[in-house]
Amino acid sequence: MTSSKNLLLRPLARRSLRVIFGSASMVILAGCIAISYLSFSVWSYVGNLSVAKQGQQEHSSAQLEVEYLKLQNAIDAAAVGGQPQLEELRKRFDILFSRTLPLRNGSDAGRFNTDLMQLQVVLDAQIPLIDGPDAQLLASLNDLRRELDAVRDLPREIALDFMSYVAEDNEADRDRTVALIEVLIVSVTAMIVILMGSVIGLLRQAKSLQDATQAAARKDKRLGATLRGSLDGVIVTNAQGNIIDFGHSAEDIFGYSRDDVLGKKFYDILLPPTERERFIQAMANYNRTGETTIAEQGPVRLKLLHRDGHVFPGEIGASIAKDDAEFFFICYVRDITDQKAKEAELISGRDNALSNSRERSRFFAMMSHEMRTPLNGILSALQMLEGSPLSKAQKSYLAAALTSGDILLGHINDVLAIERAEKSETPEPTPCDIATLTDSLVATLHPLAQDNETVIELEQSQTQDRWFMTDSRGIQQIIVNLLSNAIKFTPGGAVKLALNYVPDTGTLHLDVTDTGIGIAEEDLHRIFEDFISLDSSYARRTSGTGLGLGIVQRFVNTMGGQITCASTLGEGTHFHVELPMVEASPDQLPKPEGQQPFESTQHKQHLLVVDDNEINRDLLGAMLERLGHEVSYAIGGQQAIDMAAETQFDAILMDVSMPEISGTQATRQIRSRPGINQNTHIIAVTAHALPSEREAFRAAGMNGFLAKPINLRELDRCLVAHEVCASSQIPSDQGADIPVLDDNQVADLLEVIGRDGYAARIEKLRVQLTTDLAALEDAQSVRDIQAHAHSMAGACGMLGAKRLHRLLQTIEAACKIGKADDARRQIENVPAAIKASLTAWDIVLKS
Repeated sequence: MTSSKNLLLRPLARRSLRVIFGSASMVILAGCIAISYLSFSVWSYVGNLSVAKQGQQEHSSAQLEVEYLKLQNAIDAAAVGGQPQLEELRKRFDILFSRTLPLRNGSDAGRFNTDLMQLQVVLDAQIPLIDGPDAQLLASLNDLRRELDAVRDLPREIALDFMSYVAEDNEADRDRTVALIEVLIVSVTAMIVILMGSVIGLLRQAKSLQDATQAAARKDKRLGATLRGSLDGVIVTNAQGNIIDFGHSAEDIFGYSRDDVLGKKFYDILLPPTERERFIQAMANYNRTGETTIAEQGPVRLKLLHRDGHVFPGEIGASIAKDDAEFFFICYVRDITDQKAKEAELISGRDNALSNSRERSRFFAMMSHEMRTPLNGILSALQMLEGSPLSKAQKSYLAAALTSGDILLGHINDVLAIERAEKSETPEPTPCDIATLTDSLVATLHPLAQDNETVIELEQSQTQDRWFMTDSRGIQQIIVNLLSNAIKFTPGGAVKLALNYVPDTGTLHLDVTDTGIGIAEEDLHRIFEDFISLDSSYARRTSGTGLGLGIVQRFVNTMGGQITCASTLGEGTHFHVELPMVEASPDQLPKPEGQQPFESTQHKQHLLVVDDNEINRDLLGAMLERLGHEVSYAIGGQQAIDMAAETQFDAILMDVSMPEISGTQATRQIRSRPGINQNTHIIAVTAHALPSEREAFRAAGMNGFLAKPINLRELDRCLVAHEVCASSQIPSDQGADIPVLDDNQVADLLEVIGRDGYAARIEKLRVQLTTDLAALEDAQSVRDIQAHAHSMAGACGMLGAKRLHRLLQTIEAACKIGKADDARRQIENVPAAIKASLTAWDIVLKS
């Protein structure tokens, strides 16, 4: 192990030396560059002193006065000789003008010589005359002479000024050269000082490095002893995978001695065949690209191979150490056989717990259906007997049966409430008028209070005329359980329910106080436990499962509140609940529904109803006729196409899922053929549709969407706007909380087709459901399951079977998104839902 650590320590010393020498070299190199630059600058300035920099401008300034005099002579000659002398005049003007150009364009002279600028103005003004006709030039010779005479002294002054400027510039160059020489001397001196300091620093650093190397050697020995005693096996390999060191713990883990493995490929002797290729590729990839897939990536779990041939689970963490010439992999290996066994045990325990929880939930859901459905039927039948002529003894028997049934139903509801509350899911808040809800709950409990000779007092503050966004079902469970519990244990006494909302804190305070038997102090900590009743003899007289307070605490916790209890034995009990509340905004409040029978305000339309299901077709037609429309019928897609080609309709209500030609296919054909209904509104009518399917309806040419089940108001709105008129979200639950029947839908149908008509259609559906259920249960493919569920859902929804319709929707939706197993599991719930629907229909028709 020591040899491997020396390999790591020596590069550290060498890297330190390289940093030091590199820094010194950079300083020296920078100094040399600076000195070279200064030397070059001095050489350049000295050279400039011996060169006439402004040669062309200086010559031009010297000749400027000569050319001016020659131009004056040419003017005089032209005045005497006439037109033949004009060419010479123009030539002399051009020469004078050209002499000014080097001076005018020079960056130095033009910057300060105002005389030159004045001369330039005069010459520029004469250019039109010089370039004009001969006659004009001859006539203006005197004017030209006067203009030039005005600037007679300027050429000489310009030459003198320029010579003075040249002398000053040369003097400045000499000053700059002297300054550069002085800087150069200072730089050379500083460079010498830096070199001397560097030499002294290097000597001191060399001594420090020698001391550091000796200290590193001592640390190397201590580190080697530490690693030898490590519980993890330490293995060092080179870039080729050859083992160059093998710790004592590694010997214990793998069963090899250090001498057995040195120089061998680690993956050949320490890894089973299933793991070797992974490491070979990882090392090849690192050698090729420098990117790691295992090393420096944290602990990696894998299978390891013992010397005796057995494979065991292990964990390896690898790091990379680099030397000047190569790099090394340092691996830390651990045998995790015991750890894996404990993890497997924990996972198994967790899976068993989850499985048990799921089985319990499934059991509760199943038993709720199986127990509450027949119990509701029994209670409904008993309630119907109450209005029949019975003897006094029969009436007492009936009262006992109803009381026992109500108690049994309450027990079932308590158990189901516990199950729902334990889901620990925060319910979606809905608008709730707590004041009205509380009034109705207290009124509901008055019969129980009268039987127990208990007085109920209700006091509310700041809750009237306020709506809150909360879990109304949770509020109901809390109030009902606390009040009923207080009433049962306060015979002949008083119970007070006080609600107070504090707007500043957004908190609802709920207090239930009674004058009952009270609770002993040592029992207060047990009252919220399930199935706890502190007075067994009294509990038998009052009945109860001992779940009420457990339900209350669960709902309070789920809603983010807190509950406390204070009691004195024999004097009474006080429960205090605090719940956070959010007031509902006006747009969140429910829209009030009219109580009067619905009447359409539309004009009469001629409509085509297309549906292969007779019940659906018949009911939808009856609703449309009730709204005052004229209705024609098509039993399939082809008939709809044929009728659309012959008769003008105001709108077509098209079922989507039909045999042979579907609703979307029929729509495409109607849209693609020129005819009287090519642009008629076509509304998709289906039991359920995902958002993606709505897009398919629109792509096919449908203008709107109407989801089953259908009621009169939605149907009327859809015919006005030809748009989506009913929700088609995938149902989130289909349990016993959903009403068996949609009361509003049933009421609309009874109003539209009458009780006899409704009964006839129910009987027809009863026969159809027997056949459809057998087909649904026998269906094998997802497509067949979806088709049968869709067919059944439409008819059931139209007749108001809300729970059965929702369950069939869920099955259909599961098929559409590929969850075949979920769909098949839900099919098991269909027979009970059918039975509940038929029972509820019978009760409605007999009432």
